[in-house]
Amino acid sequence: MSTNENLEKKFGAKLAYIRKSKKLSQMKLAEKVDMNFNYIGQIERGEANVTIKTMKILADALGVEMYELFDFKF
Repeated sequence: MSTNENLEKKFGAKLAYIRKSKKLSQMKLAEKVDMNFNYIGQIERGEANVTIKTMKILADALGVEMYELFDFKF
């Protein structure tokens, strides 16, 4: 696994962890950010290369700072 793939998987896992801690389904998060829930799933599985803009949108929707999505100690 390349470093980038590992980073994408860690980011996705952290996104899923925060989403679940807020008791949101992928569908509810997708509705909040006006994205397809399949895309949320791809991000959480580390299959999507997310832009900084998308990261900011997701962080805002989850009520966290962007840097919290990169704190992989959880």
